[in-house]
Amino acid sequence: MRAVKLSTRFSMVRALRGLAAVAALALASACADLSLPKPGGASDGVAVDVNQPVRVALLAPTGSPDPNLQRIGRDLVNAGRLAAQDVRNAQIDLQVYDDRGSFEGGQAAVQQALAEGAKIIVGPLLSTATAGAEPAARAAKVNILSFSNNPSVAGPGTYLLGVTPGAAASTLVSYGRSRGLSNYGVLYVQGEAAEVIRDSVVASVNQGGGRVVSTQAYPFSQQGVTDAAAIMAATLANAGANAVILTDRSTAGLVADGLRANGLGSAQALMIGLQPWGQDADTLNRSSLQGAVYAAPDPGLLAAFQGRYMTAYGERPDELAVLAYDGVGAVGAMIAEARSKGGSPFSTQRITQPQGFAGANGAFRFFANGLSQRNLAVIEVQNGSAVVIARAPRGFEQLGN
Repeated sequence: MRAVKLSTRFSMVRALRGLAAVAALALASACADLSLPKPGGASDGVAVDVNQPVRVALLAPTGSPDPNLQRIGRDLVNAGRLAAQDVRNAQIDLQVYDDRGSFEGGQAAVQQALAEGAKIIVGPLLSTATAGAEPAARAAKVNILSFSNNPSVAGPGTYLLGVTPGAAASTLVSYGRSRGLSNYGVLYVQGEAAEVIRDSVVASVNQGGGRVVSTQAYPFSQQGVTDAAAIMAATLANAGANAVILTDRSTAGLVADGLRANGLGSAQALMIGLQPWGQDADTLNRSSLQGAVYAAPDPGLLAAFQGRYMTAYGERPDELAVLAYDGVGAVGAMIAEARSKGGSPFSTQRITQPQGFAGANGAFRFFANGLSQRNLAVIEVQNGSAVVIARAPRGFEQLGN
């Protein structure tokens, strides 16, 4: 039965590889990520009358041919509208545009939004749609707050709301170092996209004072993982790895099973998940992952948002919906600040303010190269349950600027 379930999951994940998953955080230093920022982003921000309703475009894949993406798009829109209602000392004229989850869709949506007077773009969800939206937005000097977590689309003027791979790794390495773990192995799915994640993780380990002793890729298939497990386990053991970072969410349990079955015991190496496992009972119940840790936004904060959403709409939102709430909320905060202090609400200086924003998914801030940092909790797998063992910091004061 488990083999059928895993096979189905692999098929689903392969179809949705481009989704911006709530999974990993930005680097504690923007310079630590290896992705190069794109030139020519917005700086001083477009002229905005903050005493009038400000036109804000929300791009979401509401017309995607994929029903799952359609549903996520709907939840993003609902959450964005909820945030627009909740902002204080700001008036937001929120308009929704369907990006269809594609490059061409993102391109068409942003062009329409700009033609209709949008002063800032919130979304799209997928990196492909974000890439389609970027050129026109950049030319108009209109900033994008993308839901994506893909560092390759970040750049001046395009900021990532999604939890990117770098600081989930940064958070977890900090935790690992507090436990005396210094030698890290990094396991990732074969492919160019996963190599970008690998490079971000390696940079975070190095910055956090750890040492990467092994990086290994494996095929994205059940049989491929099974065939590679013995070699991966032996290589990690020979390299002296005492912590193993599993970068892929869907294969984490299968990889951990293979490593443990091939002699890499729990006393020898801690399993670390780069992406959150809290919604996946199958992963949480695996014996190979008991005692493993992962980083995620504070579950208490997320539960509070979900309760607010359910009160408004009568159903539980997708876990990504909170990104729209935080994005529109940040826009409202910037408008309110501009009303009291002057200046463009969407200047680079205001968007990248060191104190960041108090999101429903935890405190977050943007860096000038488009990457973001979101304070995360460390969560341990205990007897099939996800237990918070280190709370996410509420702000950035203790982290410095």
